[in-house]
Amino acid sequence: MLFDIVIPLGPNELPNIHKHLLYTRQNVIGFRNIYIICYDPSIVIEGCIMISEDSFVFKKTDVAEVFEKYHGKNNRNTWYYQQLLKLYAGFVIPDILDHYLVIDADLYFLKPTEFIINNKMTFTVGDEYSLPYFTHMSKLHPSFTKNIDKSGISHHMLFYKKYIQEIFDIVEQYHSMPFWKAFLEMVEEHKNYPVTKLESGASEYEIYFNYVIKNHPDDVHIRLLSWENKCWFYDLNENSHYDFVALCSWKSW
Repeated sequence: MLFDIVIPLGPNELPNIHKHLLYTRQNVIGFRNIYIICYDPSIVIEGCIMISEDSFVFKKTDVAEVFEKYHGKNNRNTWYYQQLLKLYAGFVIPDILDHYLVIDADLYFLKPTEFIINNKMTFTVGDEYSLPYFTHMSKLHPSFTKNIDKSGISHHMLFYKKYIQEIFDIVEQYHSMPFWKAFLEMVEEHKNYPVTKLESGASEYEIYFNYVIKNHPDDVHIRLLSWENKCWFYDLNENSHYDFVALCSWKSW
């Protein structure tokens, strides 16, 4: 079963995107096309299909408008915006396959890695736990709960459009508004903290991961891979035991 790759690209990731793509093409097994959702419609990257952010029904200004009501906060606008781009990509990109693998642009697969095994979506788990993510989930809908002691956050996620649509339908019926707007309105961290605090109040990966595990467990394969968040200057060429690493700008030694 083939899948497509979707990579959201912001200005901070642009300098390293070609290196990222080198590792992606070499080590991601079973993909068809690579789509890059780009902040700048004039950018062209060879071998990739470029998708403008302007293709989406919501804009960065819409995100800002929601959060301006709460202390005038704007320091996480693009972070929440990118989460929504990932969830909506399957409904915006023309001719994209039903399964698509979102890969954060700071992630580097160091070993060959499969994502559909025995016709099951394969999720790589992590150890992160952030209570606000699950508070946000439950506010989207009371049935959205944490269902496994591991985290679904590992800088990538194999999405299935059918299950994303189920999530959208549940939330939109419950809140009587588009999913993207409910997603933003239910972020409590912007309401509770001043403009100077850089908080994390939602996770698209945790929402989808826990929903699928709870409602479609027979379609999921969960695995443990060796991975870690590393500083941006980590040497990818060293003889590493990691299956993948994320080179995070916020990470320090």
